[in-house]
Amino acid sequence: MAISMAACGHAEGSKGAAKSSGNDGSLVVDDSFDLITMDPARSFETSTVSILRAVYQSALKFVNNDMSKPEPEVCTYKISKDNKVVTLTLNGDHYFADGNKVTVDDIVYSYQRVQGIGGNPSFYLDGVKIAKVDDKSLTLTSEAPNPAIPYILPSVNLGILEKSVLEQHGATLDSKDGAEQYLNQHSAGSGPYQFDSVAMDSKVTLKRNSKFNGDKPRYDKIIINNVDSSTQLTNLKAGTTDIAMSINSDEVSKLTKDEANVSSGPSGSTTFLWFNADSQYGKIASNVDFVNAIRHALNYDKYVQIYGAGSEQAYGVVPNSFLGALKSSDDNKYDLKEAKKLLKKSGYNGEEIQFLYSSDDDEAKQVAQLFQADMKALGVTVKLVGQPTTTRLDTFRSGKFQAGLSTWGADYPDPSDYLVFTPNENIAKRAGWYTTEGAKTSNGWNGSASADKITDLVKAAKSASGEKDREKAWQDLQTALNEGSPFIPLAVQGANIASSPSITDAKYDLLNSIDYTTMR
Repeated sequence: MAISMAACGHAEGSKGAAKSSGNDGSLVVDDSFDLITMDPARSFETSTVSILRAVYQSALKFVNNDMSKPEPEVCTYKISKDNKVVTLTLNGDHYFADGNKVTVDDIVYSYQRVQGIGGNPSFYLDGVKIAKVDDKSLTLTSEAPNPAIPYILPSVNLGILEKSVLEQHGATLDSKDGAEQYLNQHSAGSGPYQFDSVAMDSKVTLKRNSKFNGDKPRYDKIIINNVDSSTQLTNLKAGTTDIAMSINSDEVSKLTKDEANVSSGPSGSTTFLWFNADSQYGKIASNVDFVNAIRHALNYDKYVQIYGAGSEQAYGVVPNSFLGALKSSDDNKYDLKEAKKLLKKSGYNGEEIQFLYSSDDDEAKQVAQLFQADMKALGVTVKLVGQPTTTRLDTFRSGKFQAGLSTWGADYPDPSDYLVFTPNENIAKRAGWYTTEGAKTSNGWNGSASADKITDLVKAAKSASGEKDREKAWQDLQTALNEGSPFIPLAVQGANIASSPSITDAKYDLLNSIDYTTMR
């Protein structure tokens, strides 16, 4: 950024075996899921990711939850200086479950199939030409500079599937592809696991891939049951499940060390405040000094506490663990004296601010109430307007509401996914923020010098090459956003998983929720 057979316990192995340190036994996992497809080229559901990660290798991967640098899995990579061509080269021998070796042809076919089907994940490779160079390498050539490609390739949607198996079961490189039915029940990958059985509404069982060329996985089987969050907590305490994936942060905070090990970390979701930069709708909220007054009137630590374990203050819109993230921000720092100074400068005269939030989200409700209290201390009157999430999204997207709370979850772990916060782009349009050239009207913030300045920084961020240059360019851009945009980053939301006290290697993974391939 999704089920009630967990009580069946440790099938195919005793409770002790599942929690042993040897390469045997079964691991039982409780998750809440609504599986639609197990076809990597079509899947886009969060709960499917950890399953697909276990059975499909990717060209590249992230190691130790470090999203700032892709590492080789099946391939090594090089990117051209103009950020248009990524060259992938096979990194040793890898084998599918039927014993056939992974080839360049398999990788090319897998990527072209994602493009041809045109499903939800197809945008990852928009404008990219996939071509075989020789038996060891292939190229991904983008029409425009695209330094994000290496950060996209670790996605499970770009997992490598066996071409010959796909073709035997109806695969094509267009919308007529018919391999989904087969892939919903059978895996065609080179990961350490393969499908044993798949029941979309209740349970997925994985078994070892004996042909896997790598460190053997710890467990013979992984059994993933569809269980509601409250039952997950009961099962974990009772010892009838090993890992609970969907316990909320409040319940997790109450678990003792004798009951569970908890692994937490920041997610890829940034929660932020927005203010309409068009004076027609934003009114006083379209005033830069007014928004900057609010930046300094927020008790950031308290907002982070609402989101629980693993959460962090968002110093910029890019999550803290991504390339180009800010490590601190003096602009987004609590300073009530400075806030009141800026509020006076803005000309605020007691106007009521309409603040939109999701009424069916407990955390959003708490944030809205805290915001109202912070604004009262500043001397600003806030009226909370709660709407169900779907309605709230429509209201925000209309571009006609004054202010509110929202969250942006990364599609892939690269700062380029956050260009939506810059003038004339998706999220900016919802907040009425345009450059002079892009402005629909001349009202308020539209066409402001700050927006035009930020556009120059956007160009620099897009053209930067290499990790160091890209990091600096994105930090410069976010610093400018914190000085003069209608967005105030609040928190990078945390996420967690809870496991039996005897399991010490179940770690929260930002990209995959949990990576079973690292449990040994």
